[in-house]
Amino acid sequence: MRPYMILVIVLMIIGWIWLFPKTEEPVWIDHGKKPLEMIQVEIIGGVEFPGVYHFFEPITVGEALTYAGSIDDEADLSMLQLSELITSNRQIIISTSINEPIEYLEKLNINKASFKELIEIPGITETRAASIIIYREQYGDFKHLDELIHVKYIGVATLEKIKPYLTL
Repeated sequence: MRPYMILVIVLMIIGWIWLFPKTEEPVWIDHGKKPLEMIQVEIIGGVEFPGVYHFFEPITVGEALTYAGSIDDEADLSMLQLSELITSNRQIIISTSINEPIEYLEKLNINKASFKELIEIPGITETRAASIIIYREQYGDFKHLDELIHVKYIGVATLEKIKPYLTL
């Protein structure tokens, strides 16, 4: 009787393993929190509510313009591609006449401008203004506006946007 008992126990164990296999614990991988990135779109010119608008996901130029209210009758939208997707900080200038450019500020001396004056210039954020002042203190006065390309957070596109507002 003993061998039958052992055989029954072994078969019960095998049956138990076969009917109820051990399930593996799922492995959870924590990738951390995805940082929430903000897109700043500055809309200036022929709109009802010009200003800086903040978005947390990509948006088209046309959708961004709807936040700025109605567009002036004299506004020239021929230079804008309304279906273009905005994925990073951007400035949108809507001129009110084809022949006359928008002039908002008198030219600012880059070597004498304060932080407060620099952030008033379209296209210069607080970090860019601080970087300009740090660079100016470290290397001395700018001898040419193209030297701004060496300042942190200022690239070719930004330099071209802010050049019309600056002087030496």
